[in-house]
Amino acid sequence: MNERPLIGVPAMSSAQVKGLRYSGSVVADAVLRAIAVSGGEPVVIPPSLDGGLLAHVDGIVLPGGSDIDPRRYGQIPDETYAGTDFEGQDNADARAITAAEEQGIPTLLICRGLQLWNVERGGSLYQHWPESEVEHVGTVHSVEVAANSRLSEALGLSGTAYTSSYHHQAIDRLGEGLQVTARAADGCIEAVEDPNHAIVAVQWHPEDRAETEAVDSALFAWVVAQATERMRGRLGAVV
Repeated sequence: MNERPLIGVPAMSSAQVKGLRYSGSVVADAVLRAIAVSGGEPVVIPPSLDGGLLAHVDGIVLPGGSDIDPRRYGQIPDETYAGTDFEGQDNADARAITAAEEQGIPTLLICRGLQLWNVERGGSLYQHWPESEVEHVGTVHSVEVAANSRLSEALGLSGTAYTSSYHHQAIDRLGEGLQVTARAADGCIEAVEDPNHAIVAVQWHPEDRAETEAVDSALFAWVVAQATERMRGRLGAVV
């Protein structure tokens, strides 16, 4: 069997895209390349669609992006808020997470994806992570990965890992049913999971260094491997 699993990648709607007269749905090329190199077939899913494409994918990678609307977790946006261009973006991405949970779709949630999962589980966010000894915007820093977690299995390690970080919001109150599987030295939650779902959620950006760092490419390899198993089971059921 030479088929590659379909990996749905929910896009962000951007009001301005060079070369287009109107808005466009965009995904970072690095995310798409990392999926393809790992053996998956990335499928970009525009947020303006109703999510029906998610019923046909074998895996999901929900990338990072703009801030989640704080009103979603009961707060008023502060002066640091940088929201999405498309009013329905948070709802569209939440539909992808719901599909992953309800349909058992293997999923990698990146940065904003982790934050949104936490919010959808009733958790909250720091709208702006306070300054500390760890820089979180545009840098590489260490995180401590919990042993015996789905994350440690995906990475092939527990203990210290170095990650590419670019975020100013972060988890505050942990969502129901989620477990913390990595933290930075300043206590910032860097990864969460739910043992009942094949979902790995990380605060960092593994796509940044996936072409050169095994700890980053491993996350894409994990979701593609899980999606391949799901695809084989689906095709076997059809036969």
